Amino acid sequence: MMRRLRLFRVGFLCGMLALCFWTALTASAASPALKEISTIIGPNKVIYPQLDGLADGTLQQAINDDIILRGDITKHLVTLSLLKEGGWGLLVDYQAFIKNDVLSVTLNAKGQLPHGREGQVTTALCYDLQTGNPILLNDLLNDVESAAAFMEERLDSSLGDELSGYLEHSDLSPLPIRNFAMDEDGLIFYYPSDQFFLVSGYAGAAQFYYEELAEYINWDGMASRLGVKPESLTDAEAGERIRRMAESGKLPHIPVAIGDLMPQVVEKYRLLRVPDQFPAGKYYQLEAPMFRQVLVLSDSLGAGYAHSVVEGLQSTRANLYGIQAGETTRERWLEILGEPDQRSLFDEDLAYDYGIPPGESDFYTFGDYQLRLHAGKNGVLHSIRLMK
Repeated sequence: MMRRLRLFRVGFLCGMLALCFWTALTASAASPALKEISTIIGPNKVIYPQLDGLADGTLQQAINDDIILRGDITKHLVTLSLLKEGGWGLLVDYQAFIKNDVLSVTLNAKGQLPHGREGQVTTALCYDLQTGNPILLNDLLNDVESAAAFMEERLDSSLGDELSGYLEHSDLSPLPIRNFAMDEDGLIFYYPSDQFFLVSGYAGAAQFYYEELAEYINWDGMASRLGVKPESLTDAEAGERIRRMAESGKLPHIPVAIGDLMPQVVEKYRLLRVPDQFPAGKYYQLEAPMFRQVLVLSDSLGAGYAHSVVEGLQSTRANLYGIQAGETTRERWLEILGEPDQRSLFDEDLAYDYGIPPGESDFYTFGDYQLRLHAGKNGVLHSIRLMK
């Protein structure tokens, strides 16, 4: 009897261990993560990610090896070990996005590069974690050539005007379709520095929201695994989403919020040009790609720049759950949001002061914030602004 009991206990423990192992294995397979590897020598550092927790160890190792190879990590580590005091230095870091079985890694290197000269380069890598294969643009889009032409035209009409005339390299075409990253907001394309290089010392980049590329995206393919397809909402649902968003002091896809400190925002995202004045403060145009056609508004700096905060956000390409800049008519947004709390006409002079075309603005109050939807004379939404 005792022997049978001991055998039962042993069998039970083995079964539980097997169950725990299987649970851990399936959990790892369902939610692979990234671990950070860093080598730091004084102010210089090389930091990069490695995939961890993928059920297929061979596949995981192949992806990790590819990150090191295509990201020139070994070369950067050699450079780091040979740096001399007073030189250009070196900083290699990364951003990453992992969702379901899709991984996107962006490696940024600035300082002394492997060829021995100073520069900045961004390498974007995307992987299918089911196969280990790189994800290419034609895995996401139905017609890459047409989509690229569309994006190049959009960049020329929107970003082209923002670029300083004295930039040595400012060619927006061709779009670097082989060097792109993905995140929850859209696709980001990173240019080589000899094509598009900014005065900050960073190579240029361009971001497109998934909504902007909706007609080109194959929603039944790789994009379905990202879970980024825009939802189909009723007018009531869209209105409620807009209310909650506005009350939070944020606009979709913009990584800053009202109340954030301007010095920290500028340090992280870099100024594209000298801020412009408007009657209540300053407009900041930032360099990072997610700020294309987005202005960050601050006060008039009466308390000094160190204490300046974000007081508003304005976008001419935002999409508020179906209210799309450049597309939605005033009649349509009234159907979603109802009559505004306030309405104002902007003539030529007043519109010039605020950097918008002459037309009409509707103002909605949500909590502590005011949402302004401005239409030009054609009755189509020009810009969306959220202010405290």
